Amino acid sequence: MAVRDLTLLSAADFDNFIADHVGDEIYEFVDGKVVQVPSNPWVSSIAATIVFFIMLHMRHHNDAGNLAGADGGFMVNGQRFAPDVAYVGPDKRFADRGYNPDPPDLAVEVVSDEANRTELNDLAAKLPHYRAAGVTVWVILPRAQRAEIHDPAADPAQPPDQLSPEDELQVPDLLPGFSLPLGEIFSDQV
Repeated sequence: MAVRDLTLLSAADFDNFIADHVGDEIYEFVDGKVVQVPSNPWVSSIAATIVFFIMLHMRHHNDAGNLAGADGGFMVNGQRFAPDVAYVGPDKRFADRGYNPDPPDLAVEVVSDEANRTELNDLAAKLPHYRAAGVTVWVILPRAQRAEIHDPAADPAQPPDQLSPEDELQVPDLLPGFSLPLGEIFSDQV
């Protein structure tokens, strides 16, 4: 569940809130609202599996990019997001504190509760910002065992590509040669 303060803030107000906040909680700034990102072991496990396979690919291909998990935050089109997985190519900065000033090239959002309207609405609010920043987004739906691929270059009037467990996650322009069967990330899940 997301904890909400429905008072609209500016990005600077949010940055000040984060600078003064001490704790392990992860927050996002979405359209003027502070959203606390919940912790979920199942989602974390799926995200860790994706990180593992991308990192393995990066190591085998001498990819000088950077990879972050859910506690890595990014500035995206004036917002502050903490995707479950984020890949940043070698041509972008990778901050050692705060929210990375450059958006990721690839963001993975793992939905923790596909029946939670608030979570789905928060995700829907983030997608146009990702698109505007040129970020490719993989939305992983664990219970349904499927994924949506949101390509920023695709026609926004068209629905995202839908993948089933037999399909493969790929992003050839960012990670040439990378291919991860979607079913692989669900193989050890409940």
